[in-house]
Amino acid sequence: MNKATLFTLTWVYVCTATAVYAMPPHYPDLSKGGNRWLVTFYNDTSPTHDQWATQGICFYPTGDVGTHQQYVWVSDTYPDWNGRATQEGDQIFMHGDFRWYNNIPYAGHDALQWQIVTGKRTIGSGHWQEWLTDEKFGRTFGWGNALWRRVGQCEIDNAEEALEKYRELPNDHKGSPSRKLTDGVF
Repeated sequence: MNKATLFTLTWVYVCTATAVYAMPPHYPDLSKGGNRWLVTFYNDTSPTHDQWATQGICFYPTGDVGTHQQYVWVSDTYPDWNGRATQEGDQIFMHGDFRWYNNIPYAGHDALQWQIVTGKRTIGSGHWQEWLTDEKFGRTFGWGNALWRRVGQCEIDNAEEALEKYRELPNDHKGSPSRKLTDGVF
């Protein structure tokens, strides 16, 4: 075999192997095009699916693990509510903790499973569960449907700074946050 043929075969092999293992950019992304989302809880156990709350969530990318994009997230409307998220394609899985009444840290827990459902990547929908730590089975107080809307950029670009800033938010002295949302802005 001559050198030209060997070079050509080697080049074809390298290009083929590289193409098989190449990792294309992941789309959609929870932070490109705006990392602030609003999520609205609708009570799934109610015949009317009454609306409970809308909260702001900021996503901060932490890197890729295989085919998953990883994030940490921080609420900018509910005090000390934060957690982790993983995304594969349009599917997002999240979990997190929040401070409960009387400032009990991390007594409340959330799990959210949702999917981006629009071509513009600005709307999503899925499920949201909330429960409290309990000595036995946990105390679930919310089985909900969730509507997600991308509403722009978060005030803070860094997850650690956001975590610190939003750890303490004003409340109504009953333990509920008083930071109100109106059309996606406070």
